[in-house]
Amino acid sequence: MKYFLINAFGKDRPGIVKDVSKLLYELGFNIEDSTMSRLGGEFTIMLVVEGTNNVDINKVKNAFKSLEGKGITVNVKEISDIEHEKKEPENIYKIIVYGGDKPGIVYKVSKMLADNNINIIDMNTEKAGDLYILITEVELPENFKEEKLQEETEKLKDNLGVDISVEKIESIEM
Repeated sequence: MKYFLINAFGKDRPGIVKDVSKLLYELGFNIEDSTMSRLGGEFTIMLVVEGTNNVDINKVKNAFKSLEGKGITVNVKEISDIEHEKKEPENIYKIIVYGGDKPGIVYKVSKMLADNNINIIDMNTEKAGDLYILITEVELPENFKEEKLQEETEKLKDNLGVDISVEKIESIEM
C-alpha cells in the first residue's frame, strides 16, 4: 500500500469536504486520518490516505488540479509506511491555556514542551476578543513525572500571566 499526506484549503464555503472526498473516492483512496477546520475565513483539510501500490503521485497531483477551478489549493506528499505507522500513545495529557491575548503564547508553550522533550499530538487555538485559548494534547516521554509537568506549567503560567490547567487523559476517544 502507498500512503499520501494531503493538505487542501480554500475560502470557506459549503461543499469543500464533498469536493475533496469525492475525488479521493474516485481515485480509490481510503481516508486513514483527518483534521478539517475553518480558520478565519478559510477551510483547511489535512488527511493521510491509503491507496494501492500502483498509484502514481503525479497522477494524484494532476487529479487534484481539477479542484483549482473551485478555489481549492491542494498539496500532496507521498509518505512511507514507516512514517505512517502508528504506535498507541501513552502518558497523554491535555494542557489548557486561558487568558489575555498577547504575542508569544504559542511559542512559549511549545518551547517549554520541546525543552522537556514533550511531543505535541494536537494543538488548537482560538481568539475571542481579547481572550486567548490554547488547548493541546501532549505525550510525555517515558519516565517523565506529572509533577515535573505541573512545575513547568506553573512557571509558564507566571511568565505569561494566564491560567493553565493540566489533566491526564486516560484514553483517547473518537
